[in-house]
Amino acid sequence: MKGRFLILISALFILVGCKKEKNLSSKIEFENTNIKEIKYYQDNPKNASYSFEINIQLPKIISDTVFKDFRKSIIEHIFNVQTENNDIDLAISQYIQEKTDAFQEQGVDRFADQSNPYQLWSNLNCKFIYNKDNLCSYMIHEDNFTGGAHPYQEVYYLNYDLERKKKLGFEDIFIPTTPNDLALKEMLINQLMKQEKAKTIADLNLFDVESPKDFKISQMVYFDSLDIVFAYAQYDVRAYAYGAPEIKLPVNQVSKYFKEDFKERFFPSKK
Repeated sequence: MKGRFLILISALFILVGCKKEKNLSSKIEFENTNIKEIKYYQDNPKNASYSFEINIQLPKIISDTVFKDFRKSIIEHIFNVQTENNDIDLAISQYIQEKTDAFQEQGVDRFADQSNPYQLWSNLNCKFIYNKDNLCSYMIHEDNFTGGAHPYQEVYYLNYDLERKKKLGFEDIFIPTTPNDLALKEMLINQLMKQEKAKTIADLNLFDVESPKDFKISQMVYFDSLDIVFAYAQYDVRAYAYGAPEIKLPVNQVSKYFKEDFKERFFPSKK
């Protein structure tokens, strides 16, 4: 009997150890890359300048395999390139050069007028916003002013499955009928009205939306604590002045739209 008890205890320790081993979120160590650089148009500091402020948070590679693919996916997602290495400094250098070339394109020289000094900029901030039980959400926020009528911002999100080493698209998370689901559209509209303290849909000033059925369900989402956030780009559903709208819903309200495989792995029902 004593021998069987010891075998049972040993088996439990092994199972607990395996479970902990699978929780890779707790193993992530972060490193930050911060760069500030100012350049002057036509090498004349009295005229237009363009600056770069870059802050990027990445996971450290802790072995030949752990987090290597994740780091690579993040770098590719930030800079929209395919890369065979994880050299963030090289990627940033190429990014700055591309932006610099764009700032020096024909027509930008009007900003170098002595009576009209201009400051152009490109700010890039990338960081983890969710990391729990092998599911990560990562934000890429780019703020630019290249001499147009106003600055513009672009925000992207990356969701990643650490265990399967896979970037998760909308189709990996939600069942196929989700984009056209009227009940979900109504939930999003009602929540947006609550966030904006609007009394009617018309008060939201949405493009071509007279009722929930006209509303678009964003396929750019991320996770935040116990919520899932549906993120929209500027000009996506509203005018520029409203910024980039985000609508936050509790995960337990939206989980019925999740694929069973996704739900079981990240949001299992409590029994």
